[in-house]
Amino acid sequence: MYKKLLTDLSIYGLGAIFIKSLAFFTLPIYTRIFSPSEFGVIEMFATIGGILSIFMTMGLDSAQSYYFMEAKNKKTRDIKEVTTSILGLRIVLGIAVIGVVSILSPFILDFAFETKLPIIYLLIVASSIFFANLISQSLEIFRLLYKPWHYIALSFGQTILNIGLILYFTYIENMGIYGYFLGSLIASFIVMLIGWVVTRNYRYFRSLNIDLWKDFLKFGAPLVPAGFAIWFMQAGDRWFVMKILGSHDLGIYSVGAKFAMLIALAVEIFRKAWWPIAMDIMHKPEASEFIRKISFWYILLGSIGAVILALIAPYLVKFLVTEEYHESYKLIGILGWSGIFYGFYLISELGIFKSKKTYLSIITNFTGALLNLLLNYFLIQIFGLIGAAYATIISLMMANIVGMNISNKFLHVKWQWFSYALFISTSLAIITYLGR
Repeated sequence: MYKKLLTDLSIYGLGAIFIKSLAFFTLPIYTRIFSPSEFGVIEMFATIGGILSIFMTMGLDSAQSYYFMEAKNKKTRDIKEVTTSILGLRIVLGIAVIGVVSILSPFILDFAFETKLPIIYLLIVASSIFFANLISQSLEIFRLLYKPWHYIALSFGQTILNIGLILYFTYIENMGIYGYFLGSLIASFIVMLIGWVVTRNYRYFRSLNIDLWKDFLKFGAPLVPAGFAIWFMQAGDRWFVMKILGSHDLGIYSVGAKFAMLIALAVEIFRKAWWPIAMDIMHKPEASEFIRKISFWYILLGSIGAVILALIAPYLVKFLVTEEYHESYKLIGILGWSGIFYGFYLISELGIFKSKKTYLSIITNFTGALLNLLLNYFLIQIFGLIGAAYATIISLMMANIVGMNISNKFLHVKWQWFSYALFISTSLAIITYLGR
């Protein structure tokens, strides 16, 4: 398993670095096309898109992983039956969410923004998220089949087309924020069709089994409130910054978060390689020791990576974005920990997934979400953007701690608490000193 994990990490890593670097280096272009206030509006719509994605997905990505591997290892049913039925349910849920958004759009826009914005923006974003979620199902099939190169090829096509169309509509056609959303919508639709074609062997209309929807939702639906809580911990700071400090500060904050994606990139590489292996190994005798070792190295390397990112942050910001965004460098190392703690969920909650008691994730994540709400409200007013960054990472860390303790009831792991605390506290102390 170690060899398989390292092999897939290297392949996913190579592809992800190339793909994400394309998106990352569009940041200098976007920050020259859009003002901080406009960038803040785009970020807020991305935040709304995140919560719409949760309700469209309804935990079906995790349900597909579990039932796919069950069908593969236990031969309980045809894999094609699982993937086709998941697709049908995702389409139904996605259309239903878009319908609800259409009805509630005035309320959603008034709640999220300081000024009036066109409803068409929200409808385009919702439709784009719908297509993107269907793309993710095709990508997940490749991941579960241990076909990282296929996964990378489809992801690369999605990234290139998305960037190309956004730049065409915003820079060449000068369509502003509307052009940004329109380009993303068209790209998502085209890549969704390509995804269906390349994974056609795992979709067959006659394999659609509506009776399975109950099992899928029973597994996945409890993850929705848990997913909402995770979203709130990762993105709730955007709403508080918008409401307390304004769209200009949110634009600066979002640029800092974009640079922190360098850590999130490494975490995403790990998540892609780790999840199928975790689903395989969690039923085996060596699972506990394997997870213990992986958790140690994950936190150690994450601590080092966050410090390195904080060291180079001032130079990256000065080199890549305009002066009005330069203050964002102070946030980058701190927000790097947001990605690290988010990635750790796939380690800390493995016992919960093994037991199929996914509703227990609600406890872990709502603990963090409640803490996040309180910390954002108080820390932003006292410390500004730095307060928002710390509110985010503290709440994510607490959710993981609760999850580790609950998970241990079903899959016992000798967590190395002292080592984790030492690595994390040392890393954050250095990052805080560098950003003073």
